[in-house]
Amino acid sequence: MRKCKVIATIGPSSSDAKTLRKLIESGMDVARLNFSHGSHEVHTKNIETIRSLSAELGKRVAILQDLQGPKIRTGTFKDGFRNIEKSKVYEIHFGQEPASPESIPVDYEFICKDVVAGNRILMDDGTLPFLVQKVTEDKIFAEAKVSGKLKNRKGVNFPDSTLSLPALTKKDEKDLEFGIQNSVDLIALSFVQRASDVALVNEIQKKMHSKIPVIAKIEKPQAVENIASIVSEADGIMIARGDLGVEVSPNKVPLYQRAIEKEAARQGKPFIIATQMLESMIENPEPTIAEISDVANGVLEAADCLMLSGEVAAGQFPVNSLKKMISIIEQVETWNDEESIKYRKKWIPQAMTGDWEYPECIAKTAVEISHSMDIPWIVCLTLSGRIARKLSKWRPKAKIIAVTPRKEVAQSLKTLWGVYPIHNEKFFKTEEALLELPQLLKKHFSAKSGELAVFTAGVPLHEMCPTNMLKVNRI
Repeated sequence: MRKCKVIATIGPSSSDAKTLRKLIESGMDVARLNFSHGSHEVHTKNIETIRSLSAELGKRVAILQDLQGPKIRTGTFKDGFRNIEKSKVYEIHFGQEPASPESIPVDYEFICKDVVAGNRILMDDGTLPFLVQKVTEDKIFAEAKVSGKLKNRKGVNFPDSTLSLPALTKKDEKDLEFGIQNSVDLIALSFVQRASDVALVNEIQKKMHSKIPVIAKIEKPQAVENIASIVSEADGIMIARGDLGVEVSPNKVPLYQRAIEKEAARQGKPFIIATQMLESMIENPEPTIAEISDVANGVLEAADCLMLSGEVAAGQFPVNSLKKMISIIEQVETWNDEESIKYRKKWIPQAMTGDWEYPECIAKTAVEISHSMDIPWIVCLTLSGRIARKLSKWRPKAKIIAVTPRKEVAQSLKTLWGVYPIHNEKFFKTEEALLELPQLLKKHFSAKSGELAVFTAGVPLHEMCPTNMLKVNRI
């Protein structure tokens, strides 16, 4: 029973039913659908196949919709590329095609409004940097810092500029509506800059009578500056190290990762590490030692989830990549579980201040009891999943079993460290639900008769009370 969960991106290498079956059987916790690629028809088919196989195999898999966000790209060149010469000054302008033989079109309307002299412009994942010399009403004059070939539709980053981009493009709005209609379990919002970006998605959901948890992707320096308010507004945080590494010096990414995780821990929100974790397995059957260490460090930092992208979506060894990541996680968790817990807990406020609500106190007490008595199970009966999140925040040695009558809640809990959700429709029949719990633990999690378990619930269950009860029972 792994505590650190794995997200796998579904793409051309992994979208057939045979491969999806193997991924689910191998332990994929969350399937990521990248809406930067693929049509709604393709995503519909993937959603249907994942849910069908998940039900058939009896293995719960959450579906994460990753919105493309306002990704800025170059236009198209006549020959499919433009040769860039070091020290030469190029005209950069809004458009899809070059306005002159020496110009570079960019599909961002407000580029001349948001960029000033001295700013950097990075193209093609940062491999072609430019330094802005002068800005006019409709052109930017920028000096190329290196030579290279700039191909069509390459990404453009503005690390020194605060952009006037909307949090959601028109494409994102259509994709979000599609995700809500298809009841995805989680939504990832790309290129977040401020808390209001996340709030906008929640406002749209509210109008559509939906409340799918929103994961804020941190891939811009402005987001790092606003991290406390973003974490407060979002339901989870993902550090997308690839784009963040382009926007800032790559040397800063590990420090930012630590700072972001610290804030997520402080506020008790799940934290996901993404990008290039087993990158070499896109083409090779085995990862490098450095990649193994990267995954191990994610586990040691007690991250909630680690994510595979191109390794599963477009690589030659999608299933082996997943299996390798899981094997590394399991290995590390067996020998350093206690240290990982201590590492993360040092970031969480320990004092029970006046701001604490009693579910928070119950969660911390349940974890302390399980630890002091060496109890292997904490079972929480939950309608919203809130108490499971609070329990997970404290990183107990015990496994957290979250019992809920709501399928959507059980699905959304798949990203939480150490939480194993069970959907139980008898939830509101208090006596029956409590009597069945020992059998559920034995059936689904190999619990043994005579073992102790800590139970939490909001009683009476049928009145939908916040968690107000804690007890210790023998299975």
